[in-house]
Amino acid sequence: MAGNHFTRAQKRARLVVQGASVLVVDDDADLRDLHAAILRLEGYEVRTAANGAEALQRLRAGKFDLVLTDRQMPVMDGESLVLALRSAGMRLPVVMISASLADRPLRERVAREVARVLPKPIPLANVLAAVFLALNYLPSPVSLAA
Repeated sequence: MAGNHFTRAQKRARLVVQGASVLVVDDDADLRDLHAAILRLEGYEVRTAANGAEALQRLRAGKFDLVLTDRQMPVMDGESLVLALRSAGMRLPVVMISASLADRPLRERVAREVARVLPKPIPLANVLAAVFLALNYLPSPVSLAA
């Protein structure tokens, strides 16, 4: 079960974020649906978007506590999404997943604005941990990679 990946202290603290609203943004429908499903199993309210532009529409229309986004997407990528959120005054935490960190580091301005950056491939337990930590404003560990 997904909840078994958390420490006892995290399970107690999880009550604070139980039902938090997460927007999952990814152009890969399979990954988007997988991340959404695992977050729902943990008790999060989840909506999805296929790219950054669609995500901005959803964010303007509703209230979210966190964005989990892929970095590379058509229409509007994850980095542009982060900058657009901040320009619009939206301060919610963002967790970004990227397959290209080694080849192309995040722009410095974007790196300062995200709560967590996760390299692909990423174990589902690490996605859950990153969301939990970002929602609880806990400092970023050196790495959440496998």
